[in-house]
Amino acid sequence: MKVHHMVLALNVDFDKQQLQGSVKLLFKRLSDSTQLVLDGRDISIDEVSDIHGNQLEFTQQHVSALQGERIVIEVGGEITQVVLHYCTSKDAQGLQWLTPVQTLGKQSPYLFSQSQPVNARSWIPLQDSPKARITFSASIQVNNGLRAVMSAANSAEMPADGLFTFEMEKPIPTHLLALAVGDLAYGEVSERCAIYTEPAMLEKALKEFEDTESMIVAAESLLGPYPWGRYDMIVLPPSFPFGGMENPRLAFITPTLIAGDKSLVSTVAHELAHSWTGNLVSNATWRDLWLNEGFTTYFTNRLVENIYGKEQADLEWVIEYGRLQEEMQSLPMVSQTLPANVQHQDANDAFNRFTYDKASMFVHELEARLGREAFDKFLYQYVQHFKFEAITTETFIDYAKQTLLVDHVDVISESELMTWVYGEGLPEWFIAPTSTSLDKVKLALKQFTEGVNAAKLQVEAWRVHHWQFFITQLPFQLTQVQLKDLDMTFSFTDSQNAELACDWFRVAIRNHYEIVMPKVGLFLAHIGRAKFVKPLYSEMLIAGYQTQAIEIYQQAREGYHPSLQVQLDAMFKNT
Repeated sequence: MKVHHMVLALNVDFDKQQLQGSVKLLFKRLSDSTQLVLDGRDISIDEVSDIHGNQLEFTQQHVSALQGERIVIEVGGEITQVVLHYCTSKDAQGLQWLTPVQTLGKQSPYLFSQSQPVNARSWIPLQDSPKARITFSASIQVNNGLRAVMSAANSAEMPADGLFTFEMEKPIPTHLLALAVGDLAYGEVSERCAIYTEPAMLEKALKEFEDTESMIVAAESLLGPYPWGRYDMIVLPPSFPFGGMENPRLAFITPTLIAGDKSLVSTVAHELAHSWTGNLVSNATWRDLWLNEGFTTYFTNRLVENIYGKEQADLEWVIEYGRLQEEMQSLPMVSQTLPANVQHQDANDAFNRFTYDKASMFVHELEARLGREAFDKFLYQYVQHFKFEAITTETFIDYAKQTLLVDHVDVISESELMTWVYGEGLPEWFIAPTSTSLDKVKLALKQFTEGVNAAKLQVEAWRVHHWQFFITQLPFQLTQVQLKDLDMTFSFTDSQNAELACDWFRVAIRNHYEIVMPKVGLFLAHIGRAKFVKPLYSEMLIAGYQTQAIEIYQQAREGYHPSLQVQLDAMFKNT
């Protein structure tokens, strides 16, 4: 049986840190089974009934800490709709409840969800799989004057009774279900794009992301009309664990992107690109995540080129390759394929540099071999062919055999395609991306390692991406004199750019440049983005700072998203 629509009716209780209410699920019968099977985790179900109020028998069977529970409902031979009355737990990994002091305004509490990859089941009992696309409507009751928004059609109006209603008439994967409630101001970027965020953040966010409409237009020129109506964004508190989350009609964005110079807005382009590659065409299982993230990472680069020029696009591509190279040193070869192969593991493990950056390198090579015009045609047809579907790696391979390998057999073979997808590491013929814009950075790196003082390096007009490359390409081992020279000259320890600060802290930690440690503690206490937090704790543990890492984590843990807490708890448990 397959659920295809849900009707959600929830009350937001900040005092109990609970969602309470009901969900009506409409499902199709695909067999003679008399049981509807759902996913849940840490959800208390009061009763299950048909739409006439007749109670139905159900059981909750524990599967594992990761998967939660199987909810089995006896539906007989005729029923096609059920209603579950339930409430969530304080331990729901898909919800983070913030106290007023944890917000920017310090006056009101805040709630936001993070359903990807398998946390929707912790706040809604449903079939929680990426291939389980559903439509939905929802009514969310908020009793303290705050605003509720969802991954659906949102309204700028504030209802007097605090009852917010939502509609998503297009089928979306369950991991894209999203809810946020807080003191949210509203500001328009364009007629079809707006930003929600805390009032004190709104002006900065509108300025930083003012190019979003241009990005939408550029994306449409490649992949056709924007398919979701509106593209709104919500800039969340710093504890949001990701750079962004592509929830349809309401992309979730981290405030760490607001650097004041638009240097980090490619993440906004990334979430926008997902509107086609990931939301419109999605992965059927977490093994197939590369189909989302690889095409989206490539598509992001094209948008950056269109809006900010080829130099910045090339810089970001080279840095992307650098991230991949770093992870190639730490992951076993068997894990260095495009399919993530996490069928019996935590789905979070699928989110690595291979499903993003190796997959992106593959798509870049397709463009290089076919030529941009021919590749753009293939990409457009691919998206249109599979729109509103969830596909597997093998589905993509079959499609490529019928199109790519027929129309372009002169430039790519089936063997080469299979090597890219299933081969470990990078193909032996792979040519790494380069940028002549980095020549000046490489020269500065060479001079510094040969003993030239930092103050004498020629760094005029460097972009943030040049600095990123410079820091990440520094020798693995540096002396205290070298570290102090760099820091006194360029003030890396005091950087307000989260990307640069994190990169520098990692260099400093592994070289025991202890001047940075107070700033590292403050950084980890105020930013909950997993991309920064996990590597910094890992670097501290490897460098022998176990005591300091544990102390910082104990103080900062409450401010991290529950899903990140679980991952960090496991990291520290293994130390």
